Amino acid sequence: MTSIPQFVLTLLGVLFCIGDVALLGVLLTWQELAPSPEGRWRRFVRGVLPATAVLLGLLLLAFTQLMLLWSNN
Repeated sequence: MTSIPQFVLTLLGVLFCIGDVALLGVLLTWQELAPSPEGRWRRFVRGVLPATAVLLGLLLLAFTQLMLLWSNN
């Protein structure tokens, strides 16, 4: 049987995942707005790659937690 906190945590998890994907899009847009190809490369290496690694790790963690929340233990 499910409970209200389980649904609330699921909703928060889904909202977190949506925000995470939106932030990834903002990062890519920010990188493309650099004035030169060298600037785009610099933003990609110094900003986009590290932030993407962190955000994708958080996304994987959120999916894992949601699956554990709904598993029958």
